[in-house]
Amino acid sequence: MEEEPILEEIDDNTERLIRRISLWVSLLLTTALVVWYYQANPRDSPEVIKMRVFFKEKNREVGKFINMDKNEQIAFAFKSKYPFYKHYVMASTVEQERIRSLIHISTDYTPNQYWFNLFFMWVMCFTTFWFLGLMAEACIVIMRRNSEARIKTYKKEKEQSLSTSTTENEPGGE
Repeated sequence: MEEEPILEEIDDNTERLIRRISLWVSLLLTTALVVWYYQANPRDSPEVIKMRVFFKEKNREVGKFINMDKNEQIAFAFKSKYPFYKHYVMASTVEQERIRSLIHISTDYTPNQYWFNLFFMWVMCFTTFWFLGLMAEACIVIMRRNSEARIKTYKKEKEQSLSTSTTENEPGGE
């Protein structure tokens, strides 16, 4: 015999409490995760921000400079009025590769991009945690309803077995 799940809602106060707990746990976990990310990945220094804005504004010129051979780079650096070019020519190979990577990620850079990224990271994490909390809440409700249905079915079967055993034991019941 299959149990029918109980379709009654559980106590409204309990449901509200579970929803509030889910919401607040999501808020706290999200905030903790974003604060951890903020501590682990600090904002760029003002010099790096200035350099990335320069790369964005002079994207084509910097791209041509990076693709020149070494001698042309040196000649261009000493003709140019911007100190970046001289710094690039004088830098080590490792530093040049770091600057190259900055150039490639700076084509659409804005100075407030870091804060936008943090905000949208918070939104995505919050919706994820809250969704997972709501799914856990739904699983708990379904499990509770199914267990209540099993308990009611067990009680009915026990009552039926008791009632049948009492009718069999009555004299003249044959």
